[in-house]
Formats: sequence, C-alpha cells, structure tokens
Amino acid sequence: MIVGFNTNARYRGRMFHVQTEDSGLNHPHVISHLYYEGSILGSQKSDYAERVGTEDLEIQVRALMERQHKDILRKLKNGGFDAVIAERLDHAATTAEATVLNAPVPDPPDRVATTPGEKPLDEAILDYLVQKSRGRPASGRRSKE
Repeated sequence: MIVGFNTNARYRGRMFHVQTEDSGLNHPHVISHLYYEGSILGSQKSDYAERVGTEDLEIQVRALMERQHKDILRKLKNGGFDAVIAERLDHAATTAEATVLNAPVPDPPDRVATTPGEKPLDEAILDYLVQKSRGRPASGRRSKE
C-alpha cells in the first residue's frame, strides 16, 4: 500500500481538500475524495486488480494515484464540481441565512440591578448625563469642587 496524497485548494473563496489513497492489495483500488469542511462532495475510484502481480505494481499504482489526484484538482478548478457545490454548499448557506433572518427576535431581558437598590447601568448613565447637563453633581457621586 502506498501512502496517499493530500492537497488543500482554494476555489471561489472556499478551501477544499483533496485526498487520494491506495486501499492495498486486498482491495486493489485507488480512491480520491473532494472534501469541504469534512463533507465529501465528490469521489473518483479506479480499480487496479488486473495489474496485481506485475513487477512494477508500486510504480503503476503511484502513477495512477498522482493522475487521479490531479484529475480531481483540475475538475475542481475547471468548474466540474460547481453543480454539487451550488446544491450542497450554497443552498446550505442560503438556508442557514434564511433561518437566522427569519428567526423570531426574543424579547429583551428585564433589566436587573446587580445589587439590590442599584439602578441598571443604562439608567445610571442616563441619570449621570442628565445631571451633568444641568450642571449638578450626579446622584451618588461627590463633586470634586
């Protein structure tokens, strides 16, 4: 079994990942997957059972892996996965945005003072600003004059 190939490829502002692996002599095939955030968007599988037993099998499998890996990357760059990207990613993004935009807005929480008898911060600030604009010291604060 040959160690696989992994490539990250940026396409249309998104980072995709291509992974190609040899499944070994017990399952003589090479498989490549195109991933986006852990989800498989496309795959390509090539069987090499008819080559098992040849002298240069490792060289042949490595060449098959390289060719298939490059094919997936080329297909991505040439728009070959655009339909699945639009269906699975753009639709999911649109659905998520619609869910957020159409979600009910919760009522604001009741204002709660942090200490019994203390005003909520927004009220304390408002009182301070009103008192300051009238030229008086704000309640609860000493003037330094």
